[in-house]
Amino acid sequence: MVRRAFASLAILAAVGCNTLLGIDDHGLAPAPVSGDSTDVTGDAGTEAGPPGCFRGVPATDSDFFNQCTTSQFEAFDNCARVGLCTAQVPALVPPPAPSTDAGLPAAASRPTVGCYDAAARPQLLFIQGSTNFTPFIEAMAPLVATSGYVVVWQPTASCAGAGAGGFDTTTGGDLMTNPTTLPGTYASFYDATGTATPCLLGNSPRSPDGMSEVTDIGESDVFAESCPAPAGQQAWDPGSAAYPDVGHYLGPIQAMVFVVPAFSTQEAISAEAARLVFGTGGDNGVSLPWTDPNRMFIRGPGTGTNIILSRAIGLASGQWWGIDTVTASAMQTTIVTSSTSDAERTIGTLSVDYADPVKNGLRILYFQATGQLAGFLPDSTPNASDKQNVRDGHYSPWGPIHLYTKLVAGQTSAQAAAFILPFTVPNQALIDATIAGGAVPVCAMHVSRNEEMGPLQAFTPTFQCGCYYDAKVSGVTTCQPCTASGTCPAGRPACNLGYCEAD
Repeated sequence: MVRRAFASLAILAAVGCNTLLGIDDHGLAPAPVSGDSTDVTGDAGTEAGPPGCFRGVPATDSDFFNQCTTSQFEAFDNCARVGLCTAQVPALVPPPAPSTDAGLPAAASRPTVGCYDAAARPQLLFIQGSTNFTPFIEAMAPLVATSGYVVVWQPTASCAGAGAGGFDTTTGGDLMTNPTTLPGTYASFYDATGTATPCLLGNSPRSPDGMSEVTDIGESDVFAESCPAPAGQQAWDPGSAAYPDVGHYLGPIQAMVFVVPAFSTQEAISAEAARLVFGTGGDNGVSLPWTDPNRMFIRGPGTGTNIILSRAIGLASGQWWGIDTVTASAMQTTIVTSSTSDAERTIGTLSVDYADPVKNGLRILYFQATGQLAGFLPDSTPNASDKQNVRDGHYSPWGPIHLYTKLVAGQTSAQAAAFILPFTVPNQALIDATIAGGAVPVCAMHVSRNEEMGPLQAFTPTFQCGCYYDAKVSGVTTCQPCTASGTCPAGRPACNLGYCEAD
């Protein structure tokens, strides 16, 4: 397998094989630290917690999940809240067949302009993938424009993006096409300011049929191996004997979250409770207040949001109860516009970039992983944007963004290179774009994974930008400013992006 690091990452170009698998142990989390039926909450910035927290050098998931921290936390009592008082997990209930029109957004108007224009847009870069990736595309488009290329982006799904990036060898498997039915979405081109204009595919000189375009880069929120390969195809493994000419580039980190409307009183959920809610349709009223499948909003089994959260709660990606909202933006709108009477029984899933900008309209739930003493948010507090708990291992459901592209003699195409190559060197503009897109640059991470939702391990980037990241997202950092490495102390000798770092 050949995987290359990209994105704000910390320049890990041409890194070795990184494979991620789900955590297989889905036993029950310990009882909350209070020992009673109330949730236990800890305030950030005070005494390190939660009670009973791990104070050594973390080596296992349990260590990372439960290491002492000043981040705010909230424990979820599985026994008192959802009746899971023993290690016996209730049997799952297969969901009903989904409605053919459930949750579909209104049809978009047919664009009046072609994506290609010989004078205004002569060099196009065609990308498709997860609907979660749209904010990152908006942030990246101005940077790509400096190389002379215009990004044409079509939101589809993570597995559709991976397939189009070189794996799906079925006829049309690598194409971007104009939608003819819902839930398809028209492509858009992005100008040098990041502004999107919907457009019709099929009018460029590279179009194979006058109706579609060949995908240059397929984006996915998950490893291609997590996607079901079409019948007759081997598992999607980049660089393997079956797919020797598929390039794989790892990018910044994206967290997935459970969300409720702002009017809801709910604050936390455990992996076990989420499995009960979405795996049984509310378990006949046991998993209060989420007992109405018509107020459970989900993403499809080919999406990164679904796949990562499925691994986090121990539920097969195709076994979720609820209404598929089809896109991240539709999910966001559905949750935010829920009525006050529906708010308490409403729950959904999002990538954190779609949850962050609308914190006044929805609430991210504290997530308590299996074996974790308490639940945590991606950020240290509800009002922070530091992704501290993602970065240090307290928050579990996250993974890197992935780009897949066809290689010729081991090289990317010129158009794909316009998006990928800037990620192979330290680049402040790229790190800024990553932050603007709602992701965490790998150079700011302290933990890593080698498999989809796999075991955590301590991580030290070869180029560190944690100080810059903190200053950028929070306006505050304790790091020493610098103008050159010679001005930094021996313990933090590297002057990276204006701050003294260890490397």
